[in-house]
Amino acid sequence: MARIDIFDFPDELFYDRKEHLWIRPMGDGVVTLGIDAGGQDALGDVVYLQLGEAGRRVASGEAVGTIEAEKMVRPLIAPVSGTLREVNTALAAAPRAINKDPYGSWLYRIETSHWESEKARFVHGAVAVSAWVGEEIESHRKP
Repeated sequence: MARIDIFDFPDELFYDRKEHLWIRPMGDGVVTLGIDAGGQDALGDVVYLQLGEAGRRVASGEAVGTIEAEKMVRPLIAPVSGTLREVNTALAAAPRAINKDPYGSWLYRIETSHWESEKARFVHGAVAVSAWVGEEIESHRKP
């Protein structure tokens, strides 16, 4: 696991730099998605989640829900194309769990339609993740 500043980033995950989502390949083209430690810290306390419905086809870059936190309200963007196979309704009922356990608090499971080509856009591996998060932290420290 990469520990950068105060944030942990498990090595086996892929990370969407722009949306601060983690992606865990589950096999058979299915991935699980959640918000990474840096993303949940930037949001502050999560107070509300509106998640899309299972069975819906989504395109990479498409809004699939909304997250409301103390610092902002923003859409949840699908990092991959495919079908929403499972939606974490328990998390929607208790969204503050994201702040306590970002890697145990998943949002969606998506059956991907283009994982092999789409995964190249994401950060993966301790060295790449450390470089990315280090740059993010530095950019936020600059006045």
